[in-house]
Amino acid sequence: MKLSDHIRNINSDQDYNYTYVIAEIGINHNGSLDTALELVKEAHKAGVDAVKFQKRDLSQIYSSKILDDHNSAEWNFEYLIPLLAEFELSHEEFYIINDLCKDLDLDIIVTPMDKKSAEFVSTLGLSAFKIASADMVNLSLIEKCASYNLPLLISTGMWDEADIRQCVDFYKSKNIEYSLLLANSTYPSPYEAIGLKFIDTLKSLSAIVGYSGHERGTFIPIAAAALGARIVEKHITFDKAQEGPDHKASMLPSEFRIMVEDLRNLEKALSKNKNVNQAETLCKEAFAKSAVSLKKLQKGHILTKKDIDFRSPGKGIFEHEISDYLGRELKKEINTGDYISKEDFKTALSINDWKSFDFSKKWGVKCRFHDYDQYKVLKSPVIEFHCSQTDLDIEFNSQNSESELIIHAPEIVDRELVNICSTDESVVKKSLDIIQKSIDKTIEISKGWPLAKPKMVVHLGGMSLNSIKSPDHKQMISVAIENFNKLSYDRDEIDIIPENLPGRPWYLGGEWHQYGFGPVDDMIQFCEATGCKITYDICHAQLWCKLNGISLLDYTKKIMPYVSHMHISDATGINGEGIQMFEGEINFDGVFNLAKDYDFTWVTEIWSGHLHNGSGTYKALCDLEQNYSTEL
Repeated sequence: MKLSDHIRNINSDQDYNYTYVIAEIGINHNGSLDTALELVKEAHKAGVDAVKFQKRDLSQIYSSKILDDHNSAEWNFEYLIPLLAEFELSHEEFYIINDLCKDLDLDIIVTPMDKKSAEFVSTLGLSAFKIASADMVNLSLIEKCASYNLPLLISTGMWDEADIRQCVDFYKSKNIEYSLLLANSTYPSPYEAIGLKFIDTLKSLSAIVGYSGHERGTFIPIAAAALGARIVEKHITFDKAQEGPDHKASMLPSEFRIMVEDLRNLEKALSKNKNVNQAETLCKEAFAKSAVSLKKLQKGHILTKKDIDFRSPGKGIFEHEISDYLGRELKKEINTGDYISKEDFKTALSINDWKSFDFSKKWGVKCRFHDYDQYKVLKSPVIEFHCSQTDLDIEFNSQNSESELIIHAPEIVDRELVNICSTDESVVKKSLDIIQKSIDKTIEISKGWPLAKPKMVVHLGGMSLNSIKSPDHKQMISVAIENFNKLSYDRDEIDIIPENLPGRPWYLGGEWHQYGFGPVDDMIQFCEATGCKITYDICHAQLWCKLNGISLLDYTKKIMPYVSHMHISDATGINGEGIQMFEGEINFDGVFNLAKDYDFTWVTEIWSGHLHNGSGTYKALCDLEQNYSTEL
């Protein structure tokens, strides 16, 4: 059915129950026109109403600083930017796709990620513009798309109810024809994060409501339709294991026909809450646009509209919020191309002005090579560097006789997760290569850090995109031990300290299942076989224990004899990671009482604690000193 007919039928008949189905090809063609055309044909065979693609001009979306140096921001940009550039289709290829859709009588819908792309795709004879979740608040892009007098299908992932209501007021004030689509912007999305009953709230805000899904399986779109969604969108792919951000959350062509799945999983989705989780925050930072400075702005400058543009990363003030900050005085200097945050209008404590801390054990901070100069002034007993794959190729010559060196090895190599628990030889080889390179890099850097033998934190794998009914933990760790012993290093030069992992970690924007290196017995088995100590992440342990219904204190009691280093933050639920101290569910009194008699180094690991002169890290350190200075 054509979208125009579908909208007309909904508006004229309250009992009209047809669901308009969109097969989201997006960038699952991986830059191949032939693959794109075959996906269109398979979507047509599956009986969908429309196919959807994405169009972007990276120069219009991301700041030049990030485009010129992908590693200047968080490590996930290094993976993302080259991939997006590689998978972009040309204008001529879009016209060929459009011709095929006409022949098959399929509607074509496109998501433009910027105004320039909107201008081009408007020439394709679209049935509608799709607005990505990241751009729900990108009011200028939405006005641009609306100027072509086509319906706008707007996803609401990444944003809470207050943001959605504020944007709806704007759409209505501009007489924009829009439909809101419920979405959760993690790939794949956990069932418990979908908030399916939030459809009821969207019904009060939009005449037509839909669902854009990124979860595994097919039953959630069916449930959404039962709750009133009249548009359903899901990703389509030929292979869920392909490279690219969306394949993991996609369905095979045959799965578009599947109507029923496990009702127990459906129960997990029936929530009225619309919360922005941490993985969505990462997606928001990667895809949403926030205010960036067009020129260098001095401290004391009064912000004007001419000073700013809106580009990714979305870590600053969003376009729908900016009116509250225009005309206000900046409390710090902003360099050209830097994002502008709410914190820039507050008087912030410089890292140089941090108080000195008094702990009984060797404490420290986490940083990257590129911001080390900010943190070295603290002269903390420990500094832990979190490295990306690219960082291992950076020449980092530093001299520090006052701090112990810890390197956190990359968790991703060539767009794949490090995993020496795997039976895939290519995955294991890549993983061992990056670990070995990290070992060599750590030893090289440590020559300028004579205070103590360096340590290297590493994730050794054991994860799966899909659930495993009866995972054999002992066998998985045995494989890891066998592969680990292939590494070459002198134990007198470095301590390798694997980290325990949570049960539902966020990797590459979505939820995975963690099996190896989650249970305490896995860690003990590995340590006793290799002679290694471990990094004990209290937050990860809490999340694992919560998921599996076991005691964190029992876990801690068993693991402490093997601990050399500790990561400290709070946690909530089964996937609320890196929460600020005392804002989650961890019984720190009990944990630190069990740990106090052991010797270990430690750092805080607060979510985004490094931002705004390390304000989150500083708060955590102050709170820990006030409550546990003798235990830590």
